[in-house]
Amino acid sequence: MSDTTIDRVESWYVRVPLATPIRLGDMVIAHRDFALLRIRTAGGLDGVVYSLSRGAPLDLVLTELIGPRILGREALDTRGRREELARSVVNLGTVGLVGRAMSLVDIGLWDIVGQAASMPVWRLLGGTRTTAPVLLVAPYALDGESDEAYAERLAVVAARGYQTLKLYPMPDPAAMGRRLAAIRSRLGPQIRLVIDMAWSFRTARDAIAAVRSWTPYDLTWVEDPFPAEEWANIKALADAVDTPIAVGDEVSVRGTTERLITERAVDVLRLDATSIGGFAAFDSLRDQAALAGLTVSPHAYGEVHQHCVFAWPGTGPIELFAPDSPTWGTGRFLARQLDAIEGTGEMHAPTEPGLGIDIDWAAVEALAMRHTVATR
Repeated sequence: MSDTTIDRVESWYVRVPLATPIRLGDMVIAHRDFALLRIRTAGGLDGVVYSLSRGAPLDLVLTELIGPRILGREALDTRGRREELARSVVNLGTVGLVGRAMSLVDIGLWDIVGQAASMPVWRLLGGTRTTAPVLLVAPYALDGESDEAYAERLAVVAARGYQTLKLYPMPDPAAMGRRLAAIRSRLGPQIRLVIDMAWSFRTARDAIAAVRSWTPYDLTWVEDPFPAEEWANIKALADAVDTPIAVGDEVSVRGTTERLITERAVDVLRLDATSIGGFAAFDSLRDQAALAGLTVSPHAYGEVHQHCVFAWPGTGPIELFAPDSPTWGTGRFLARQLDAIEGTGEMHAPTEPGLGIDIDWAAVEALAMRHTVATR
């Protein structure tokens, strides 16, 4: 057994109560649920990664289904280990929770590879760029807040240097238009605006009417108007409007993403390494998207996806929540959070070996709803 043999696999189901509940139409999100994974080698290297679990037992899939299949295997075989892992779990399937768990295992193993090589993962993936732009998820609107008051809060954020802000929708497209008008009036034309529709449209006709009505506000893109599986509705919208359309968050079925590419259903392909198969799958789909003339944007998890952005041209920006965000939750268990360089809206490439994710494990234990372990 070598020092880089996988010796222990641990997972945590962590629930973080939100200081400010999120209201999206009739839905209220009062907490965030995360799965954390730690893969430990015999020599003491830890591969660490996290993702939203949204209440699903992703942590149990990691330790009870996949964990026993990777114990005793070599962590540094970056090409062969994925093929071996795929063969070992083929009877479990490769999509849904299993696909998401395999994605996290792949990313966690890259963390170990980087630490063993004393290099950040983005350099191992071939990256050379050292700065990249940030997309900041803007503060959510408060109950009863006027459009002008909300725009004023965004102005404070923009003054810190953020150049691209992601907004969440209002139930009524006309009300969203009035809010966009207030934001543009206060922030001017230079700030790039994205709206994440969170799959809230019901028909292509409704989506087309709404997005066309927002044309005067020069949106950088409209994100997730429909679930990624509804490629026909997505394409109908993209073909009918001038505003770019972006789809792909949290997809775990590769064929779904490939359909968006081959049908030219989107202008911006959103990719998520934590669900689509890890870094290799992200890179492969990125190549396909580039050949189709699509832009690629990673979904959240800046600690992971910054390595994709710094590694591969045409990928970005890095999506972040502000370190003091009351609606994301990772500040409760990350010892160090990412942020843009003050005044520039960009990030420097990390220099720490591996992924560089810094976890406060005492905080994790305090927040954990469940902690499971697989050992040899």
